[in-house]
Amino acid sequence: MDKKIWKCSSDGKEETIERLIRRKNLPRPVAMYLASRDITEETVDLYFNASISDLSDPFRFPGMEEAVARLWKAVRNKEQILIHGDYDTDGITATALLTWVLEKNGAFVTSFLPHRFDDGYGFTPESLSKAIDLAEGPCGVLVTVDCGINSAEAVAEARKRGIDVIITDHHEPADELPEAICLLNPKVHPSLEDLRNLSGVGVAFKLAHAFLLYGRAHNECGDGIDIQEVLDFVALGTIADIVPILGENRILVKYGMEMLKKQLRPGVRALIDVAHIGTGRMHPSDITFKLAPRLNAAGRLGNAISALQLMMSPRIVDAYHYANMLEKFNQQRQTKEQEIFTEAKQQVESAPGFSDAMSILAAGRDWHQGVIGIVASRFARDYNRPAIVLTIQGDEAHGSGRSVGGLNLIRILSKSAHLLTRYGGHPMAVGLGMPTANIEAFKAEFEANVRAEIQPSDLADSIKYDGLIQFRELDDEFFRYSEKLGPFGHGNPQPLFRFDSVEVVRTFPIRNGHTRGILRDGSGSTFDFIAFNRIMGLHSVWNVAAVPQINEYYGEKRRQLQIMEAEPALA
Repeated sequence: MDKKIWKCSSDGKEETIERLIRRKNLPRPVAMYLASRDITEETVDLYFNASISDLSDPFRFPGMEEAVARLWKAVRNKEQILIHGDYDTDGITATALLTWVLEKNGAFVTSFLPHRFDDGYGFTPESLSKAIDLAEGPCGVLVTVDCGINSAEAVAEARKRGIDVIITDHHEPADELPEAICLLNPKVHPSLEDLRNLSGVGVAFKLAHAFLLYGRAHNECGDGIDIQEVLDFVALGTIADIVPILGENRILVKYGMEMLKKQLRPGVRALIDVAHIGTGRMHPSDITFKLAPRLNAAGRLGNAISALQLMMSPRIVDAYHYANMLEKFNQQRQTKEQEIFTEAKQQVESAPGFSDAMSILAAGRDWHQGVIGIVASRFARDYNRPAIVLTIQGDEAHGSGRSVGGLNLIRILSKSAHLLTRYGGHPMAVGLGMPTANIEAFKAEFEANVRAEIQPSDLADSIKYDGLIQFRELDDEFFRYSEKLGPFGHGNPQPLFRFDSVEVVRTFPIRNGHTRGILRDGSGSTFDFIAFNRIMGLHSVWNVAAVPQINEYYGEKRRQLQIMEAEPALA
């Protein structure tokens, strides 16, 4: 394995660090952490003290007033409102959120989630027809959540049927925008640049918030709901969709995590229980690694409706029924994923020129379409290269891609649009399709286009830390502030600091190749540490990158460093 490159995220930001220390009286490690995330003395107070009241006005979205006025008209006239969602956690929670808010205010709502294999991704003329068939009677308004921004044909078909369409989405728009009554997508409107990182459920939340505000202002209704009641949905979808936990997302996730811990919703309570998450100790990582995979599992295997039914269950007995279904689906998903990953890995590593390639493409006949996105993610993570995995089904190949670093996969795919039948998504995660006959040509172009965008050094494995500090700086004041730095997640990782020339002065028995003990730095200060999957022998001396944390064990709290990376210190 190549040696990792160590990079300090706060390099070049010394002036910001000094201002935060001097003018805001912050501990140096905290100032380093904040400067690494471009937090300045002007924005630090909001960072630490942001509340629900600091969320931006939802009516900043162009067309928002027309959208909520149309929804309230549908409520008054008892028109059916059709919500068209998506089959991942973001789309499922967005559908549940909007359905719940509308129904609580007397709306007649039917919710539709497309079938991954029968319907494919997004809002299409075919999925429109299926959604209308599902609805009971005529539909006056259709709202898309987490999809629709590139569905001009489906919107045109809906208009022919006399249906008003409201688009809520967060995906990258194509050149042709649909002619809906409004397009609620921050990526469409330059004035909403600060909201570009909202997830699909985040945009749906904005619509729901505006709906309630409009209802109260116009004496319609909306008084019986506190908008914070739906933040559990928002936290689930936002974290699951791996959008940066910065700006408004950080506020939404912070308060959404508090709602999740209360487990007021039967579906949430059952899901947390089945996933074996300790009561009151939930972290964003639990959503990433435990809750979201279970919610996604149903959609990955075909039909996501059981996940939506779980989220909407009013009775705990029904909630456990659906949670147990998702548990079985997730186990099936894990088996299929590992089978494909093993086969794809052998294909990739045996390909000529693999060691020098800057991209990865694997393709297999009839690989399960629902799990190839996870396989692509594993390749991107394990090899630190952009990866695309395709399943070949007859004359067509469909797949998913995942990027690394700052490489924009949408831009890369646009250069090969002549070989593709479709592509879309985000800069870091895409879906695509092509004729099977084009796979080899696309693979060559993909590699060439990646090489044109980045250098081999850009793909070198690296570890980014917030600053070089001493043990004595991890004092009471630091840990008081560290509790306010979360919630942690994509774009807002935990504090990670470098400590040089630290000696292992004591070790304690621990199994399975892990090390636990005490480190001592050059000043003589000591600190407890834990290192997973790493042997650090007694009296060995290291440079380490570590996360300061509080370890709670049987009610006892101890400060420790979790070693994330280590290299022998040079004498």
